[in-house]
Amino acid sequence: MPIKSHGVDYRRHSIKTMKSGDAWQAKAFRGTVAIGETVTAPTRDSAILFVKRQLDEAAAKQRAMRGADGFPTVDEVRAALPHLKCNKAQDAMLAAHLQAPGHVLTATHLAQAAGYDDYVVANAQYGQLGRALAEELDWEPQEKTAGKTVWTFTLATDADGKAREDGEEIAGHWRWKLRPEIAAALSSR
Repeated sequence: MPIKSHGVDYRRHSIKTMKSGDAWQAKAFRGTVAIGETVTAPTRDSAILFVKRQLDEAAAKQRAMRGADGFPTVDEVRAALPHLKCNKAQDAMLAAHLQAPGHVLTATHLAQAAGYDDYVVANAQYGQLGRALAEELDWEPQEKTAGKTVWTFTLATDADGKAREDGEEIAGHWRWKLRPEIAAALSSR
């Protein structure tokens, strides 16, 4: 009779092991979804090590496919989205951002889409969602304010960034452009 063992957490996965006869089997799971191949090895530790290597190799392969700025691929974003726990306000902001012309909205318009009167609350909500996604993707935006990461840059970029870089003065509110990888992943879910 097979003997089941407790799982080991690694890279947001759980590695489940089971002894069958003289060998150990191990497999990675993300929630209830099996990931990769089942590994058979003589010891529990060696089986777990092989699965960790599988996960590391898969992560390295994904990182190698990322664009010049290192942002995760559409496939990575699509795989991460189901693991996020969005509240109604965050869902509303994402939907509005996706539907906006050119996927561009001001922070004020994002706030209005979520039913908020003030963009400060919307910024906090969108930033929390951006951080949760960044953690799922094992990626961090480089943009910082007062030494703190601006997590909204996981979801969107500065729509007027090029103009700012060129020294143009930008009138009006800050405008966020939904990242194309996010837009494509949202469109396909």
